[in-house]
This record gives sequence, C-alpha cells and structure tokens, in this order.
Amino acid sequence: MIRKLILIIGLVIASVSFAQTDKAAESSDKLSQLRLKNEQITRKIVDLEASVLVLKAELQSTKQEVKTELLRGQELQAQNESSLNIALDEFSKKFEKQNETVKGVQDELNSKFDSQMIMLVIGFIALLIIFLILSKRATQKALEQNIANWNNFQEHLLKK
Repeated sequence: MIRKLILIIGLVIASVSFAQTDKAAESSDKLSQLRLKNEQITRKIVDLEASVLVLKAELQSTKQEVKTELLRGQELQAQNESSLNIALDEFSKKFEKQNETVKGVQDELNSKFDSQMIMLVIGFIALLIIFLILSKRATQKALEQNIANWNNFQEHLLKK
C-alpha cells in the first residue's frame, strides 16, 4: 500500500510537473504576445501624444487667428459705426437746416398771404366806395336829368 501510495504520488507529481511545464510555455507565449501588444500600444500612445501636441499647436494658432479676425471685425464695426454716426449727424443738421428754410418760407408765404388779403380787402372796400360814389353820381345825374326833363315837360305843357 505504501508502494501504491508512493506510485500514485509519483504519478501525480510527474503529471503536475509536466502540466506546469506546458503552462509555463503557454504563459511564456502569452507573456511575449502581451509584451508585443504593450509595445504596439505604447507606440500608438506616443503617436497619439504627438498628434495631440500638433493639434494643440494648431488650436493655439487657430485661436490666435480667430482673435485677430475678431479684433479686425470689431475695428471695422467701430469705424462703420463712427461713419454712420457722422452721416446721421450731418443728415440731422441738413434736416434741421431744411426745416428752418421751410419755416422761413412758410412765414414769408404767410406774411405775403396776409398782405394780399389786406390788399384784397382794401381793394374790395375801395371798389365798393367807388361803386357807391358812381351809383350816387349816376343817381344824382339821373335825378337832375329827370328833374330837368320834368321841368322841360312842365314848361312845354305850360306853353301850350
């Protein structure tokens, strides 16, 4: 029984030692594969870090260009606003001057209209007075002529 026990222990140890040897070879292959993958990943990381650095540099350059363009745009906008304000001020001055001219013309037209109305009223009154005087003279002349005709008629009647 001891022999059997020793034989079984020997077989188990032999099979375990062979199994460990195969596992060690497998582990060694897997380890070398993992090392290769690790090297590939490390190279990719280095490449990606280089790309990130390039992209960061490009980003900074782009930021600077955008800032420059924004500043130039703001300067142009300020110049445009200044030009627009100047144009609006000049337009406002011209508009005020035109309003003053229109007001002056309106005042002059009003005074001329008032003068013409006064002259029209005075002319109408003068014409009315002239018609009254002419009418009175014509009436007086007609009256005198009628009286003279009446006197002539009475004389003529009295002579007959």
